Amino acid sequence: MTSQIGRANELIHISIFHTNDMHGRLDAIARLSTYARKLREDAQEEGRGVFFWDAGDAADRRIQICSVTKGSAFPPILNSMGYTLQAMGNAISLTYGPQSMAEVAARSEFPILAANCRDGDGPLVEGLKEIELISLANGMLMGVIGLTTPWGNFYELLGLRFPDFREVTQRLVSQLRADGASLVVVLSHLGLEDDRRLADEITGIDLIIGGHSHDRLTNGEVRNGVLIAQAGEYAKAIGRVDLTLDPHTGGKISSTANVLDVPDDVPIDQAVLSAISAAEEEVEEFMAQPIGDLAVSLDHDYFRECDIGNLAADALRARMSAEISMVSGGQFRHALEGGILTLGQLDAACFSTANPWLSEVRGGQILEALERGLDPSITQAKPPSYRGAPIGIPQISGMLVEYDSNTLGEPRVRRAVIQGQIVEPNRLYRLAHTDAETMPEVGYLELEDGQTIEQEVPTILREVIADYVRLHSPLPVPQRGRWISISSPKHKEKGES
Repeated sequence: MTSQIGRANELIHISIFHTNDMHGRLDAIARLSTYARKLREDAQEEGRGVFFWDAGDAADRRIQICSVTKGSAFPPILNSMGYTLQAMGNAISLTYGPQSMAEVAARSEFPILAANCRDGDGPLVEGLKEIELISLANGMLMGVIGLTTPWGNFYELLGLRFPDFREVTQRLVSQLRADGASLVVVLSHLGLEDDRRLADEITGIDLIIGGHSHDRLTNGEVRNGVLIAQAGEYAKAIGRVDLTLDPHTGGKISSTANVLDVPDDVPIDQAVLSAISAAEEEVEEFMAQPIGDLAVSLDHDYFRECDIGNLAADALRARMSAEISMVSGGQFRHALEGGILTLGQLDAACFSTANPWLSEVRGGQILEALERGLDPSITQAKPPSYRGAPIGIPQISGMLVEYDSNTLGEPRVRRAVIQGQIVEPNRLYRLAHTDAETMPEVGYLELEDGQTIEQEVPTILREVIADYVRLHSPLPVPQRGRWISISSPKHKEKGES
């Protein structure tokens, strides 16, 4: 992409308008677009070179446009806003795998940068770029490096081992300088702390425009001579960086940063509204696709055995060739009506983006997981990832569990049977589950190093269920009676009569 700005003997003035972490807030995005369009027009009338960039996570799996299409329906919305560059965020690539980026990039009218999204020294994930060179006046060049958060080691589950982002940056800064770039910018979805590390440790960076940590740096932050800018979250504001460059050397004379709140009375951008409507129509057509036939309606209950939970547990067990399976009931929203089941109906009932796992665990761990799965302090918890739903009890397949919910001071699980045999505490069993059941903050299942055999990423739970229904259509009601209550009369508290 090329832009000739300024005249040979005049200072070069550049304005970079930027956003980050909008996370699919569509109404706010449509208003921000109107405001951003006016700001860019005013800056152009002043004779400034104008750019419009996003530092990642504009999309979000929580909106149906993204969840159903794995992000591919969202880029036309950003296209309608006039973006010219973007850093890859994690909202889509972590949920649906970096493979999803190829389709996202194919529908984006701007480059998507993520120089560290690769397996070691291997090639970049398809659809991504490391850098972008932008021509300025007098034959000068501005180089932009894109980086994304490694998110711990999670990408290793997707077959990628990100190289150290600092080493990648230093290599690319040197490359850009050798290619004649007089100005080097990092467009980052690393988060503020790692942006600060870049400014402290890497020589040759002029500016960092960041995201991921949702920080609002009202007037930027200067770190080791490097200006760091970030504009908050959820399309509430837009960032603006103004640069003044020497027309002969391209060297930076001055740089300032501001964050501008989107006024409440700004109207919705009709171009964006049209793009949103088109994306919703695309999704509606996709969601109308039939998956199969349900012979009867499947009920849902967070705190008791239910049909949709049994279906999911059966599907997981078959998918992972496991002896048994468990899945938290909180990953479902409501029942499914009998008859033709569409993708839209299943998506509405099963919101989860959890991935199927296969682990080899001891019987004792299974019993502990079942016991925790009856603990109200766990089952009634509502972690953010469950979007307001409680975790619920484990829905199970391949085993029968006898329990007493009224017991005090004793285990609730009285007996568990797998394939007709009582669970042996030291025996190893192949257990299918999702990553949701292993959440460290509130999970049933505690795994040890080396116990996980397979993680099917980026497959999500809804897809596992859909494939199972297609295979077994018309699907009968899953067998009930997996949880067997043998509850004793409820214990009276001291003082009750």
